[in-house]
Amino acid sequence: MSHGVDGAATFTDDFERKRFLDYLREIVGAGNLLVHAFCLMINHFHLLCETPKSGLSRHMQRLLVKYTNLFNKRHHRRGHLWRARYKAVLVEDGDYFLHCSRYIHLNPVKAKICSRPEEYAWSSYRHYVEGAEDLKWVTTSRTLRSFQNQLDYATFVVEGIQQDLENPFEEAIGGVIFGSRAFANQLQPLVKKPYLTEDMPRIEGLDITCDPSVEEVEAAISQIFPRLTQCQRTRMLVYGLRRFTQMTGRDIAALAGRCPSMVTHVWQEMQIQLVKNIEFRMRMENVAQLLRK
Repeated sequence: MSHGVDGAATFTDDFERKRFLDYLREIVGAGNLLVHAFCLMINHFHLLCETPKSGLSRHMQRLLVKYTNLFNKRHHRRGHLWRARYKAVLVEDGDYFLHCSRYIHLNPVKAKICSRPEEYAWSSYRHYVEGAEDLKWVTTSRTLRSFQNQLDYATFVVEGIQQDLENPFEEAIGGVIFGSRAFANQLQPLVKKPYLTEDMPRIEGLDITCDPSVEEVEAAISQIFPRLTQCQRTRMLVYGLRRFTQMTGRDIAALAGRCPSMVTHVWQEMQIQLVKNIEFRMRMENVAQLLRK
């Protein structure tokens, strides 16, 4: 997923939406990407995709840069269109994968743009239920193999309208894995394989095997960051729990007395600090060392 800078619109008309999908289809056509679901909203987009040849970051960069150039030229503007780096989580196959598919296709309904997903033209849902000719490049087989037919999948999606669907980005373990704890633990050895890291965004900063208690995380942060204000301490605890435990974003938010989106925002801000601030990065490594003992 990627949002526009400061929440600004990234798609202003159907021409731009079509061109974005044209650029995406080119990447799919080259055999570099499988797209299982997509949805283009006003100021962001969602993709459920798979990289058979690795290289997610390269493909996303190509897509976003190419579209930004088109958008800037049309609107006589310069600079960034998208807010920082795209956000991505690894999704476990099975129920988690199907949940993401439904979540993406219900985005315009939840945003009250339409009352039913088939009414929205700029998602892959109509290909699932109508077999849209212009969306043949969208892969439906992995999703539909879990259902008797297209109607069963449509029923599954529509049933989600009345449910409080979990946001995969807020429920992801460590902010990067939407799946079971067993799945998260299986991924730990892959972190050491450099050729896979670009398809596992930020996972190298997640110590999955380190699962301390809330009290242990709080104590380690207090020891390494002794002069924090109460607000700073809360934010550091939120980040520490997201990074070092297997708590979900919703659980952390409930513990901190905040909304799940705040957990996501804190995670993103701290990731930027890890890159920009050497002292902060070294201190966080000290926290990690304390928790691994």
